[in-house]
Amino acid sequence: MTGQINGLMTASLVSSTSPDTYYQLTASSVRIGRGVSGPHDIRLPEDDLHASREHALLTCEHGVWFLEDRSRNGTLVNNQMIHRARVRLNSGDRIRIGHSFDVVLRCPSETTQSGEFSFAELGAVAVLSQRDQVPDASAGLWLSSNGIVWRDGKPLPVMLSRTEYRLLRYLMQHANEVCEHKLVLQAVWGIPKQRENLYELVHRVRRKIEPDPANPRYLQIRAGIGLVLFPQGAPPDDDGCKDSTGEVKPRSR
Repeated sequence: MTGQINGLMTASLVSSTSPDTYYQLTASSVRIGRGVSGPHDIRLPEDDLHASREHALLTCEHGVWFLEDRSRNGTLVNNQMIHRARVRLNSGDRIRIGHSFDVVLRCPSETTQSGEFSFAELGAVAVLSQRDQVPDASAGLWLSSNGIVWRDGKPLPVMLSRTEYRLLRYLMQHANEVCEHKLVLQAVWGIPKQRENLYELVHRVRRKIEPDPANPRYLQIRAGIGLVLFPQGAPPDDDGCKDSTGEVKPRSR
């Protein structure tokens, strides 16, 4: 596999959530959206209302891929919102559109000799593309600015949604501190939300970051007060205060 078709630098968009799903880019212009229907276009599900009918355009120019956002809601590239703008892409860049499209760009230079790519290598490429995305510590929980979660020195094979990332980022900024519900709700959504929405989000994040979500080590609920994130794990004296949901009850004096 040379990576060239009539001068075009071929590439692949690999799903961040399913290693068996990928799109081969073999045309110099590829549209993405709910209403596209060309032979090289990528059509998104009709029920993904956060995606526009013609959401974005991928183009290859002189061996370099570009993404142009044409949507109402914007496109996330490495967790940076792109809206009605055009950006250059590099191998390892993560692209997210709506709720249904979450991929990483892979170029031929990072395929194996057989021309196939390994999903196990994908996480390392996405994370190590920037030197400052590697945690200093080999133990505990760490969140990179491009949305990769590290645990005990290794990147987890999970992808965070936008709200999940906002929750973890805010709690990381206030690590080991109890954050009141109203402050967390404001930081995550910026609009009025119910506490139940926050708890549902907490349980989703736990399933992605905790070794045992039923007995959370890192992300805990302080009953009636707020949330607390322990990047190095909860102190031992918290173990006896949890109920069946992982919620920490106030101690009696």
